[in-house]
Amino acid sequence: MKYAILSDIHGNLEAFQAVLKDIDTEGIQEIIFLGDIVGYGANPKECIDLLQEKSQAIVAGNHDWAVAGKTNINYFNSVAQTAIKWTIAQLNSAHKNFLAQLPVKRVEKNFIYTHSTPIDPEKWDYVSTKHEALRNLNALEKKLCFIGHSHIPIIFLLTQFGELLCLTDFAEILLEEKNHFLINVGSVGQPRDSNPHAAYGIFDTAKQVFSLRRVHYDIASAQKKIISAGLPPILAERIGKGW
Repeated sequence: MKYAILSDIHGNLEAFQAVLKDIDTEGIQEIIFLGDIVGYGANPKECIDLLQEKSQAIVAGNHDWAVAGKTNINYFNSVAQTAIKWTIAQLNSAHKNFLAQLPVKRVEKNFIYTHSTPIDPEKWDYVSTKHEALRNLNALEKKLCFIGHSHIPIIFLLTQFGELLCLTDFAEILLEEKNHFLINVGSVGQPRDSNPHAAYGIFDTAKQVFSLRRVHYDIASAQKKIISAGLPPILAERIGKGW
């Protein structure tokens, strides 16, 4: 089985479409989405509709739940709040109901996936330090968990000997049976690792290999849509720089 693991589309239709085109070349059987379909970008409706066509394996992100009225908007900074309010005005009740009904965590036979953390996922905490990673790895029901939220691809690996490793420069990794992994797949629509190209992952269960993919897309068109929509210009700027 080959899974495509996507996260944080954030209303960026150009990035999402480019990733789906790349997925079509990889022999993927199922697409899993780790949350934040909306927020920041100018095409929330189109991204929701397209994701619903492509996947049934979806969890909620903090922006999704904020738009649905399930997460307090005061949790967010002023730019994010502006984008959330704009997004709420664009969506119909069916879109909002869809977002509201998404779970925050799903457990499969051999792995877990969630937007933020496997511990208390609805609190929207980040896993950005070894201390936070170890706390979550020690609590995993399975040996493997996929996350998003930070928009930065990273792998935290707890070896069978109790050593915690942090991998930030990787293209592919063998998921050895005796180790435990917390894998952030990065962001489709708003990468923040100084690389503006859309990021997603491929998990090959037969080979027990995770691969990180980067995909070029029409950033200029996505930027123009953000500006034309009256969204904060910094949102257009940052997708061009990957921060």
